[in-house]
Amino acid sequence: MSDNYHEHRQRWNRRKSDGAAWGDEMISTSRFIGSQTQSHREPIHKISAEFKERIAAAARASIVTFATFSLLVFSGQEALPVAWIGNVFAISVLKSTLGGTFLSTKDVVVPMIPVALVSWAASAALSLCSTEVYRILLPFVVALVAMVVFLCPWPQLTMKNLMLLIFYLVVSNPLSLRNVAAEDISSPIEDDEPLFVPSLVGTICIGMLASLLVHIVLIKSTRSTTASRQVQILMRQVSHETNQLLLSLTRYMQSIGKASDVARQARTLIDFHTKRRRRIIKSLDKYLPEMRIESKLRFPSNNGIDIDAIETFVACAKHQQKHAELVQVATSQTLLGEDYTSKNNHVREVKEKISEHLGYVLEKLALEYSKSETAFFFANVPKEDKEQIIRELAHSMEDYREATRQAFYDAEALLLNNDDASRSTAGPLIRARVAFLALFSFVHELHDVLTSTNDESAKAPETAKSMTQIVSCLKMKWLWNDISKRRLATKTAAGLSLASLWVSIPYLNSHLAYTNSVWVGITVASISLETTGAAYTKALDRLWGTLIAAAYSLFIGKVFHVNALAKLLALTLITFLSTLLSNPNRPYASRYAATSVGSILYGSFYNNVQVDDYVPTRIMLIFVGVAIFLFVEMILFPRSSKTIVQATTVQLFEDFEQLFYQSSKCCSAISSLSGKDKESNDNFVDPLWMLRYGHKEFDVSSSLTDSVAAVKNTFALAKGEMQPASMEPSLGINIILDSVGYDRLLNESENMIVQIDLLLVTLKSFQGYYGQMSKEHPVRDLQWPSLLSGSLLHIAHQLSEISDEFRLVFPHGLFRPGASDITHIISAVSLFRRFAQVRLTILADFEDRHATYLYGIALSGEGVRHTPGFRLTLALAVSTILGLAQGLQNCGRHLERIIESSFPMEEVKCSVNYGQATAAIQYGSGESNS
Repeated sequence: MSDNYHEHRQRWNRRKSDGAAWGDEMISTSRFIGSQTQSHREPIHKISAEFKERIAAAARASIVTFATFSLLVFSGQEALPVAWIGNVFAISVLKSTLGGTFLSTKDVVVPMIPVALVSWAASAALSLCSTEVYRILLPFVVALVAMVVFLCPWPQLTMKNLMLLIFYLVVSNPLSLRNVAAEDISSPIEDDEPLFVPSLVGTICIGMLASLLVHIVLIKSTRSTTASRQVQILMRQVSHETNQLLLSLTRYMQSIGKASDVARQARTLIDFHTKRRRRIIKSLDKYLPEMRIESKLRFPSNNGIDIDAIETFVACAKHQQKHAELVQVATSQTLLGEDYTSKNNHVREVKEKISEHLGYVLEKLALEYSKSETAFFFANVPKEDKEQIIRELAHSMEDYREATRQAFYDAEALLLNNDDASRSTAGPLIRARVAFLALFSFVHELHDVLTSTNDESAKAPETAKSMTQIVSCLKMKWLWNDISKRRLATKTAAGLSLASLWVSIPYLNSHLAYTNSVWVGITVASISLETTGAAYTKALDRLWGTLIAAAYSLFIGKVFHVNALAKLLALTLITFLSTLLSNPNRPYASRYAATSVGSILYGSFYNNVQVDDYVPTRIMLIFVGVAIFLFVEMILFPRSSKTIVQATTVQLFEDFEQLFYQSSKCCSAISSLSGKDKESNDNFVDPLWMLRYGHKEFDVSSSLTDSVAAVKNTFALAKGEMQPASMEPSLGINIILDSVGYDRLLNESENMIVQIDLLLVTLKSFQGYYGQMSKEHPVRDLQWPSLLSGSLLHIAHQLSEISDEFRLVFPHGLFRPGASDITHIISAVSLFRRFAQVRLTILADFEDRHATYLYGIALSGEGVRHTPGFRLTLALAVSTILGLAQGLQNCGRHLERIIESSFPMEEVKCSVNYGQATAAIQYGSGESNS
């Protein structure tokens, strides 16, 4: 390379500069241009989309707070008390879109009316009793209602903590506002505010109305926050990622066997666009319910938007994603033991032949796909043109299928009479067939949608009538049999009952927390969550939010005193800053800090409070509420998500073992299917018919179905408990979970579950093929089901050995240290490394059988050649089994990371002998597994 090339290249040289200059040449030049040096500084990056969204969310929250307190406090009205709770509900229902805010408002309003009426009736009934009886009954009443609320199965009752908060506020309000220590306890309590409940409901409605208006006023602006607008933006992003994925796949097919560097770049792009497409679809799917509710509200911004077409697009994209991920696996992950193109001429020749046939037709297919998708979902095209576009897409699909068939025929023709070539090319041919199957299915999903859409024959199902919905809700079984729900209801009832003692006991109510004693119970009702980790984290966030709000309120009270406008603006400012700086993973602390400032500045029930006197009492009451609930959560009703995750980690591999055993049995039985005297090929014209439709007519054994369900249930339990487990306090009783290691383990397990579903499809498809083919069909001679059954059994035997070792080192069924030393644990986990040899053995067995198949064609002619559909099913089955073995091998690597990062070090005993320190380490006597 010439020196001139290096001389004129500009490199970013941070070692010889302050991080804001180019290379040596630019630094030397800057000496002569003086002040112009600043022009070579690093340019300021554009404001990120996340920061813009944070600014918009903070602005909306601050406007809502300003409007709510302006209407409830600054206006001077006294009909609607407890302004802070209106702001709490306003911030709680405020979402990023109009539809999301409306759905949250609906989730509050629908159950709030009956809850308010029940609360009003209960409060009125208790008020008829004497003060002493009221004090005695209050803890039992709130405990009973807490049990009812959290065990209720009605789907309309979603925000249960807020509903319980409303009930507790209503029934405890009359007693908390009375100085029961200085009054006659035998007389009934007189309700000073008989319309407190309607006023409370009105206050909440004012706050939620302010949240809705913030979105409504922006409907016709360029900053519209409707979900429909967000959906349209995300739809175009999905379309863009899909087009880029198809272009990358085209580039890959055109370069395999010819330009390895280009093929590697294309594989990277395929991997990138597949993952990004999955992430965008996930975001898009979350906006659909919000978009539907906006369409029912008939806002002007939704005019011209075809809701059915959008839902069809999203459903199609979700179905396509599993095919896209299969393309990703087939193109970007080579099989263990597969020869590289640069080292094997036979592999290179086969890939060149495939590229020669598929390069052009795949480019044409990608173009027709893009045109069809645009015409049906992003443009107004006449019906006649749409029909023509469908025909052109179908023609391109047929050309791609025929080109693929010819490519494999020519590739196999190169391998006839060459045993070594037949073996070495088995892996690439498997991946090529799987890639074709996945891509063709990907495009076929769109073709099916366009065909059904163009027919316009589908009718929307009629929604159930309101009375029918009410009757179905009343027939629902209550959640008492659900252990988690029963524990949540019981611990909430116990905690709220203890918290209500601050209202019932005269000394606590009158001398320590007069007029504010309800905050202990409000705290318990707010932070009660199903898992210990989530509840513990929310409790700490509430404490931090209280301290921040208290400090800020003291500052505002000292500086502005009685200036009402300044207090309102300061409250708006803290809401803006708290929302802007909130942690997306733990937003409760920031949100509670913002809402607490309002309740401190304007009091729990009365607006004329002294901030200096109220702040210490408020901090004390919140702390007491947190302490009471943590006592109930961790002492009276202990439950550890960590223990559940550690137990399911061991259980999951035992379930996998049983699944592979049952799969092997099911697969071995396929060969014994009798078949027919005369073969019927009517359904086999389309090679994808069996994999797409035909397999649905067949079933696997009930034992295999149960084992698949057991794996999925164990995985779902582990995944649901993982996040709460990572948030649990570490008191030294249990080890700290390695969140990264367990997340990777769960992601790998999730990928394996997807492959298990593919395995079931292939097994059902084989049942269809062997049930339709004649008894004398030559495909029966190679015993493919026996080969697959042996591969599955090999995996099951290895898992059985691992499970036996796990039972020795983890006798309690928990993946944590204690019962065995670290050396034995590592030895047990190292058995997962043997799956590398399992993968090599499976591939070698298939290579031998593949060579036998090609030798049969060369010896007996084309009559023994398998049908394209059968070969596609076989390739998918082998690829799936190899993928499952690789997933288990990866799981072992993740377990090793978990042990390395979270298991404690063993104690090393040191003894001094002849002036030298000798470490006495006890090693296990078990066999080493290399």
